[in-house]
Amino acid sequence: MLLELSKKDQQWREIAFKICHNKMLADDLVHDMYLKLRNCKKQIDDFYVIVVIRNLFLDHLKQESKKVNIDLFYNLHSKNTKFELDDREEKILNDMYWLAKGYLEMSQSMSLRKMAEELNTNYMFIYRTIKKAKDKLN
Repeated sequence: MLLELSKKDQQWREIAFKICHNKMLADDLVHDMYLKLRNCKKQIDDFYVIVVIRNLFLDHLKQESKKVNIDLFYNLHSKNTKFELDDREEKILNDMYWLAKGYLEMSQSMSLRKMAEELNTNYMFIYRTIKKAKDKLN
């Protein structure tokens, strides 16, 4: 199985690079794909391999988001943990819809699933609202 997959190694690396836009990560994804499919008994086509690479990339993103807990729109300026906004961030937050602002604040202290449970609101609605707010801040 691995011998057949390795014949298209360069193609897998190019596809992985198109997915993640990072050469080192693309190489890691291809290596992980080989490890994942090394004992696979069923017939594997190119589409299946691409889906495996994409899913490995999504898993990588999930792991990275768990490792890094960055405050999205605050800058830490002093030792007493007081948060201050710069002028651009303050203007964006003032112009932001009140619901998005509230969701952003809540997401700093609890998970989206927990927010959906407590607010009795659809998880995807909260997710999309926060994503739009983050995009505005970036």
